[in-house]
Amino acid sequence: MPGLVKAFDAMGYDAGALNPEEAAFLQKAGAPLPARFTVLGDAPQTQVIRKAGTTFGLVFFPASPDIRKPVPAAYGGAVARAAHDLRGQAAVIIGISGWGMTDEQAFLDGHPGAVDVLLGSGPNAGTTSRLSPDAKTLLSRSYIKGKTVNRLDILSLPGAPDFAWKPGQTFKTDVVTLDDRYPADPAVEQMLQK
Repeated sequence: MPGLVKAFDAMGYDAGALNPEEAAFLQKAGAPLPARFTVLGDAPQTQVIRKAGTTFGLVFFPASPDIRKPVPAAYGGAVARAAHDLRGQAAVIIGISGWGMTDEQAFLDGHPGAVDVLLGSGPNAGTTSRLSPDAKTLLSRSYIKGKTVNRLDILSLPGAPDFAWKPGQTFKTDVVTLDDRYPADPAVEQMLQK
């Protein structure tokens, strides 16, 4: 596990999320938590990042108390309030969720436009891009087992009252399959051996 964390750190992530079970597993294995990763709790957490001249507000959704049951509605309200509080500080508000598609869709339905982009994970299928009914929020969900990388290119920043996400115009998405076209990096392989 320490080698895995070194590999994550070498990738230079600006932010990441771990559910409490993942964090406990790493700690039990004697591995530090990856740099700049947030351990999800029972309340939303926020972070502001400035990259390439743009300010991004991140809202880390709280961990689901029981992945077998629907996420309590109060969690969605807390996330929407946290996102609202970031609106004056960031050009793009990004939600980061491990709730699964059903609960993420319930959040989008109950809090339209609360976040500009929702990066989802957890139970259910992955998707490169799916728009909310009003096209104010773009949902991108990771595919299972880490065999792909979702790429999202934001071509136009939200902010104008009439802004709507439009494929090919305001954003582009792609899913990169990690197959034999991408050889293993020897430096990363060495980190994982330790």
